[in-house]
Amino acid sequence: METVNRGGLFLPTNYSTRIGGARRSADAINGELIEEFLEWKKSYTKWAFDRYRIWVTRFQEHVSKVPEEMCARDYVGFAESIKEGYAEKSVQFALNIVHNYLRFFAEQGRLGFPMYFVRVPRARAESHYAITGDEFELILDQIAAGSGLIRARDEAMFRLLWDSGMRLGELIGLDVGDLKPDRSAQIPTEKTVTDRHVFWSGETERAIRSYLELRRQGGEEIGRGSPLLRGAKCGGRLTGRAVQRRLKRYCSGAQIEEKICPHSFRHAFIHRMAKKGVPDSVTSVLVGHTSPITVAHYTRLNAFEQRAFYEAESLRAA
Repeated sequence: METVNRGGLFLPTNYSTRIGGARRSADAINGELIEEFLEWKKSYTKWAFDRYRIWVTRFQEHVSKVPEEMCARDYVGFAESIKEGYAEKSVQFALNIVHNYLRFFAEQGRLGFPMYFVRVPRARAESHYAITGDEFELILDQIAAGSGLIRARDEAMFRLLWDSGMRLGELIGLDVGDLKPDRSAQIPTEKTVTDRHVFWSGETERAIRSYLELRRQGGEEIGRGSPLLRGAKCGGRLTGRAVQRRLKRYCSGAQIEEKICPHSFRHAFIHRMAKKGVPDSVTSVLVGHTSPITVAHYTRLNAFEQRAFYEAESLRAA
């Protein structure tokens, strides 16, 4: 019988047949492959575990093959199968995950076709709105109207987003042990797997310390591995969806009409750096971009900013 060595496990060409003298199902082998990848993935990207599992599982169930037996047609078939039911950005997100999954095996010489054929279509780019300083103050006013642990958490959370330019996944992935005495943290950049430093103000530092002290007063034993931001109901690590819901609630209460999302804080950070004359090469390091060219996408003016710039220049000329 012809076999394939998969990390020390010799699989028959048709891997749903006998393995090691025992009948193994396709589901069992699919599960092993998925867990092997996710075990590696969570070693450097803690927050990605669950969201990667969903799409990796869908892909593996679609092809039901070990990587050594896969071909370009398998990837293309899966890509075509999800284009009908999902938006362009969702398809790009899903195929980026599958690309990551296949590359994991390709780097070990375990993929049956070249990565060249694993192309991820780019969705039409739509620049997020950059939240203004006035809008941020309105959100802080809404937070201040609350009380207790949630109020303290949300103030620390949104001040961190405003000050640091972090991605949402990087924010919720922070542990208490990541915090440094100099109001900074060294974090793994979400998209490049390299570390970078993020910084925040003294006011944000006080908000963080106040929030952690309230947790201690509530009886929580906080260690270096404890999540910096916890959910109110389950007590586990705060999810990205929960952050989005909180932000939407505060924007509604403040009657902010613009569509503001957590990524709007990142855009605002980069806009502030541009207005201060910070070189793109420096800004790209602060926000974890691999190239200064990417900063240009963030500094494009939206319609509101275009008009404000035009009016300011018109008044100056007059």
